[in-house]
Amino acid sequence: MSQGESLTFYTYARVDEGRDDSWAYTGIPDIFFSDEDGAREALRELRADVESDNEEWPPMQLEKIETLPISKDSILALLNDGMGAFMKSYAILEIFD
Repeated sequence: MSQGESLTFYTYARVDEGRDDSWAYTGIPDIFFSDEDGAREALRELRADVESDNEEWPPMQLEKIETLPISKDSILALLNDGMGAFMKSYAILEIFD
C-alpha cells in the first residue's frame, strides 16, 4: 500500500436517525468488508439468523466508507479519535427493513 492511498470499505449498522455521531461506540463491534457483495451477504445471513430465532429484525443499513489518504497523521487520528476522524466520505447504500 502506497502512502496517500484512500481505501474503500463496507459495513452495516442499525438504522438510528436520532444518533448524532454514527461512529460513537455502541457496545456492538463494527465489522468491515473489502467489497459490497461480502457486506451484503453478511447482512442477509444476520437477518436470517435473527428471524430464525423468532426475534424482531431491526432495520439495518448497508454503508460505504472511503478513508482519508493513508498517512502517519491519518492513522494517528484513527487510533486516537476513532473511525469518524479517519473517514473521507460515507454513504448509506441500502436499508434492509
